[in-house]
Amino acid sequence: MLSSLTIQDFVIVDKLDLHFAPGMSVLSGETGAGKSILVDALSLCLGARADASQVREGCERANITAVFELNPAAKAILDEQSIDCSEGELHLRRAIESNGRSKAYINGTPVPASTLKELSETLIDIHGQHAFQTLAKPGEQLRLLDDFGQHNELLQATSQSYFRLKNAEKALKQAQSSQEDRAARLENLQWKLDSLSKVNPKAGEWETLSSDFDRLSHGAELIEGTQHASNVLAQNEDALLDQLTQVIEKLSHLSTRDPALEGVVKTLSEGEILIREASYDLGNYLKHCDLDPDTLAEVEARMSLWHETARKLRIQPETLHTEMESVQAEIKGLEEGFDVEKLQKELNAARQAYDIQANLLTTARLKAAQTLSKRVTESMQTLSMQGGVFVVDVAKGEPSTQGSDNIEFRVAGHPGVTPQAIQKVASGGELARISLAITVNTVENTSVPTLIFDEVDSGIGGAVAETVGRYLRLLAANKQVLCVTHLPQVAAQGHNHFQVSKDISAQTTRSKIVQLESKARVEEIARMLGGQVITEATRTAAHEMIASANS
Repeated sequence: MLSSLTIQDFVIVDKLDLHFAPGMSVLSGETGAGKSILVDALSLCLGARADASQVREGCERANITAVFELNPAAKAILDEQSIDCSEGELHLRRAIESNGRSKAYINGTPVPASTLKELSETLIDIHGQHAFQTLAKPGEQLRLLDDFGQHNELLQATSQSYFRLKNAEKALKQAQSSQEDRAARLENLQWKLDSLSKVNPKAGEWETLSSDFDRLSHGAELIEGTQHASNVLAQNEDALLDQLTQVIEKLSHLSTRDPALEGVVKTLSEGEILIREASYDLGNYLKHCDLDPDTLAEVEARMSLWHETARKLRIQPETLHTEMESVQAEIKGLEEGFDVEKLQKELNAARQAYDIQANLLTTARLKAAQTLSKRVTESMQTLSMQGGVFVVDVAKGEPSTQGSDNIEFRVAGHPGVTPQAIQKVASGGELARISLAITVNTVENTSVPTLIFDEVDSGIGGAVAETVGRYLRLLAANKQVLCVTHLPQVAAQGHNHFQVSKDISAQTTRSKIVQLESKARVEEIARMLGGQVITEATRTAAHEMIASANS
C-alpha cells in the first residue's frame, strides 16, 4: 500500500507532502490544476523515464519520494538486490537534475531505474484515461486474460517447455545441416587420435623422459666424476678420510693439554661422519646406477617418437597427453551430439511435452474466458449498454513461450449485433465504458495492493458515472484505490478526498493538493456539480451524494 508521497520542485509543484490511507481516495480539481501531476510523479518513482522539463523552472533538481508498505513480492526483489528492508517499508526516491539526468534510490541505496520498474509491478497498477488504446493490443488482451485466470504457473511451465522444444529443434537442424562438416572434422580428429595412439602418452611421462635422457646422455661423465670423488675421499693411499682421522687423533691428544681445542675436535669429528656417509652414498650410487647405453637408446627412441608426433600435429611435445584427451572428448561429443536419430527422438519428446503443456494452458484460458466474458457482459448492462455482449475469443495460434493461443476481445454494443474486435467499436464513449468494465473485472485478481485510475471515467456521466464510482468503491474493499476524477458521482464514492488547485501569484504558477474534511468536501462536490456558482441546491445534492455512498 502507498503510505505517502513527497514532491519537491516538480513541474508546477514547489513542495507537497501527502499521506494516504486504505480504501478509495479521490483527487479532483479544475482542468489544468495539475491532478495528473501526482500520477506522473509516482510513475517516476516507479521507473518511468525522466525529463529535464519535469524540473520546476528555476530549480536545480526535482525530488520525489514514495513510501510503501513492504509486501512479500517486493521483499523478494530487495533480497535479491541485497537491499536492506528490515524496517518493513519501501522508500523509493527519484532525483531529476535540470540537465535531464536522474538518480534512483531504494531505502537509500542507489539503483538503476530498471530496478524501480521491476519493483513497480509488485506495488501498483496504473490505469489511464486512454486504457482502451492498450486494450486493443493482442498482447495486452492475453496478459489480462492470464492475470484474470491466474495462469502464472501454467505460463512458466509452458515457457520452459517451449525453450526446450526450440533447443531440440536447433540441435537437430545443426546436425542435419552439418553432416559434411561433421564427417570432415571426425576424419581429421581420428587421424590425430591414430597418431597419438601410437605414442600413447601418459601424464608426466615427458618430464620423466627428459630427466632420464639428460642423466643417461652424461653417463660416462657421471661415472668418472663419482668414481674420482670416491677415490679421493676413501680409496686412495692418502685418502681424505685417513688424513682427517690422523688430524682428529692428534688434536684429541692435544686437547688434553688445552681444553680450548675440544670444540675443534668435535667439529672435525662431525665432518668425518658426514664425509664417511657421502663416501658410502657414492659407492652405492656407482653400484646401482643404470647408465648403460641400451637404456639410453630406449629413452632416445621414445623421445624421438614424441618429437616426431608433435611436429606432425604442430604442437609442443609436452602437450601430447592433454591433446589426446581433448581429441577423444571432441570425438565423443560429435558422435553423441550429432546422432540424428537420437536428436529426432528428443525433438519428438520435446514437442509432445510442449503440446501437453500448451493444451493445459488453453483449457485454463477457455474456462477463464467464459467467466470473464460473462462478468464483463453483466457490467456492461449497468453502464448504459443494455443488451451489449462481451466475448473473449480463444483461437488456435502459433506455438510461443505464451502457449499456442490467439486471444481477441470482441464486443457488441447493442442487441442483435455480431461481436467484433474491440478496436473496431466506433464510439469513444463505448470504448471507455467497455474498458472500465474489463478493468474492474480483471484487476480484482491482481496481486498488487494499490490501483490508480487516472480519469478512466472520461466520456461518461449521469447514472453511468454513479455506477462507475460504485465499482471503484467496491474494489477498495480489498485494494487501496486512488482515483483522479472530474465527476462528482465518482468523487462522492471516495473514503478520502483530495482537492488539487492552481495558485498564480507573483508571475509564478504553483499546484497544491489538500485533503478535504466533510464541509470542504461538500463544497468541492457542489462545485463539480454546478461549476463556479455554488447554490444551496447543489450543496444539498452534494451532501446527499456523499451520504448515499456511505450508507
